[in-house]
Amino acid sequence: MPTPSRLAIAMLGAATIAQAQAATPAPHKMRPEHDLLLYGVVETLPAVERVRVPSSVTYKSAGGRELQMDVYLPPGAAKNAPLPAVVFVNGVGDWPGGTKLRQWGQYTSWAKLAAASGMAAVTFDARGEADNAEDVAAAFTYLRDKGASLGIDPSRIALWACSANVRSALAFLSATPPPPLGAAVLYYGAGENVAMRPDLPVLLVRAGRDRPQMNEMLDRLATQAIAANAPWTVINVPSGHHAFDVLDDTDESRVVIRRTLAYLHERLDAPPSKSGPPADARAALAHFFAREWPEAEASYAAYVAAHPDDADAHVLLGNAQVEAQKPDEAAANFRKALAIDPGIGEAWAMLGRIEADKKNYEPAVEALIKALTLMPDDAEATFQLGKIRLARQETDAAVALLEKAVRLAPGNGWAWNSLAYAYLAAKQPAKAASSFERVLPFAPKNPTLLYNTACAYALAGTNAKAIELLDRAVAEGFKDKTGIMNDSDLAGIRSDPRFSEIVKRMD
Repeated sequence: MPTPSRLAIAMLGAATIAQAQAATPAPHKMRPEHDLLLYGVVETLPAVERVRVPSSVTYKSAGGRELQMDVYLPPGAAKNAPLPAVVFVNGVGDWPGGTKLRQWGQYTSWAKLAAASGMAAVTFDARGEADNAEDVAAAFTYLRDKGASLGIDPSRIALWACSANVRSALAFLSATPPPPLGAAVLYYGAGENVAMRPDLPVLLVRAGRDRPQMNEMLDRLATQAIAANAPWTVINVPSGHHAFDVLDDTDESRVVIRRTLAYLHERLDAPPSKSGPPADARAALAHFFAREWPEAEASYAAYVAAHPDDADAHVLLGNAQVEAQKPDEAAANFRKALAIDPGIGEAWAMLGRIEADKKNYEPAVEALIKALTLMPDDAEATFQLGKIRLARQETDAAVALLEKAVRLAPGNGWAWNSLAYAYLAAKQPAKAASSFERVLPFAPKNPTLLYNTACAYALAGTNAKAIELLDRAVAEGFKDKTGIMNDSDLAGIRSDPRFSEIVKRMD
């Protein structure tokens, strides 16, 4: 039995503890309206309340704990029809002693919204700091390996990250080898040393009223993506604050959230079955209209190898080879096309152009006449035939054809130039000068063109204009002083004092 003194001391200690406990208030619990972790996204869909959330799945054990993920599935989802999935990245880990990130209102509501729209959605635990990259990679690896058993199509997975989680997400996207993903969505967050992937569509969403430092980082990231010609789409939310998707209950926020869901569906949903042009023809035509001539030539060469009786493909291949400056190969393909179908006017026209460039005028004329029989108003064939008539000094025919060519294609500077020479040959210098003037906008500083226009004006007796253009020709580098002094076309202005001054400058 304790002595009285010890009993007194024990009683005093107990009383002190009791008093201390009585004086200590209960831990404060924040009101829900002020707790950001309880906030959900400001958009919803009718099926949100019927989304299924299977029990937590352990995807990894590490650091003495089980790391788990939640998988959200649309109402009525069938296991035999795997769905595309959006994975909400945990790039910061879970707060010690606090609510797990996958249970925050933002993450549960976004996951439900994605599932209600028809996709699967995944949130997961992760450790922070140096362990985070390993856990993020492990979560995606688990979904690729085990996703089918969870109702997920492993070949159609997208990543979603926001704020501080974006840095970890970008590091994951930039890994070597790059993780196979269908798309990525990044909300109001950025990172450094990002590898811009030409294969990965990325949606970057910027909150206009975010901190200036954050938006400067986002703007640098967007600029880097554009410079790399990466397939990034940038959405600016002018009135949006950081975390606008849960804090700004506005139509502006809801529109961006809906656009995000649509973006994910566009990149993850299986394309509908459809009939149409074969993929190789579509790809070849894309290169052709992008003027990617080496790629177009290669694509059409492969196509005609598989479809040797396709006359149109031979024509398109020939056109690509003309642009790639391979006239002999092009001519061979135009002839193959015409052997299949002699009614292709374009093939005759292009064959005539190739022969004309080689000064093989007889076969060129034959081909061009056939082209114009099939296509009477073809501007290029008319121009090419007119150019041949001019070269063969058939002046009247050249003028008629070239006048028609520029009527059909007023923007063809080469045709106007040839017409000017035809007018000179026809002793119509005023018309020649007018035609040269139509060429000048295409080459306003070409000294030879300026000189020829001056000659035409001099022959037409428009001396002031001739002097002006001769002056410009010399200023732009025309150097044939002997030619200027002896060219009979300039006889009418040679007595003008300004002519002498121009010639002196050439010294």
